Amino acid sequence: MPTTERSSKRTLLYGGTFDPVHRGHLHLLEMAGEHTDYERVILMVARLSNFKQESRPVSGEDRVRMLEIAIDEFRALHPEFPLEIIISTMELERKGVSYTYDTVCDIYREYPIEGRLGFLMGDDLLSSLDHWYRYDELKKLLTFVCFSREGGRTVEGIDADIRMIEAPILKASSTSVRSGDLSNLTDGVREYIQKHGLYR
Repeated sequence: MPTTERSSKRTLLYGGTFDPVHRGHLHLLEMAGEHTDYERVILMVARLSNFKQESRPVSGEDRVRMLEIAIDEFRALHPEFPLEIIISTMELERKGVSYTYDTVCDIYREYPIEGRLGFLMGDDLLSSLDHWYRYDELKKLLTFVCFSREGGRTVEGIDADIRMIEAPILKASSTSVRSGDLSNLTDGVREYIQKHGLYR
């Protein structure tokens, strides 16, 4: 795992099951580097999403390894990327469902954060934001850095600190990968999947 720098930094949280990580994930990471002023991003691998409790992702070990491979390729492709990248297994090590509120509290305890922690997300999640676990407390801890995926969404009626960012979209999904379409994977992740017989 990358060495964690303990200096206080403007920090962005980017969570997901990453089952598997694909070019869409990496594109959003790239856009965060181009369109925000954060200094560090924590990639959080979820154990089990609260909104996908019926899903059965491949092992956490496999998902972390694929993410490490993809980030190594990303760094090679973008050597001037301005954010420190940390891959965290905090949620994998915690039992049960991965609630964002619990993770955010743990991050504030674990890392020195300058200002308010940012939470990277797509605008498709806006409509369900007030249904998140302990939302009233969570919204006081985060700035929601929201990239427009669908276009035309607004933040009217949402009483949270939301930063909307318009940026190019790269459509890709982990679902299509699990269905056999490996076209939106990096070379290293594709090779890992094929070598270990995942998603058959």
